[in-house]
Amino acid sequence: MAIGIVGAATAAFAAQDDPFTVNGVTAVCTGVGSSKDKTEWASYPVKIVLANSAGENVAPAHYTVTRSGQTVLEADCDAPWILIKGAAPGNYATTASTAEAGRSNSVTFTAANGPQKELTLMFPTRQQAAR
Repeated sequence: MAIGIVGAATAAFAAQDDPFTVNGVTAVCTGVGSSKDKTEWASYPVKIVLANSAGENVAPAHYTVTRSGQTVLEADCDAPWILIKGAAPGNYATTASTAEAGRSNSVTFTAANGPQKELTLMFPTRQQAAR
């Protein structure tokens, strides 16, 4: 898959395990197979994981990362994790939308140096979403 940037919305179509940068924010979609264990992923201060209530990974997803109401990154990932670094210090919101769960979920984080923060967005299982 190629990486594409579209106008001011800056949507990236991310190839799995291939870091990309938009608006000074570097991200990578990963979390599947042995590549999820790459040591370089620990250098990303924010790790957002998508899972369902049964503890299973959820993918694909469309992510939007905003700061002060402005979109700084949009990406479509075919993996259950998105790792983020290089964001200016401050408060951010991330929304992930999945077709599998048929809904979106959001989480906020503060960009800062330090150990990696893991944030999990929970979605219903397919059976729960069908109800």
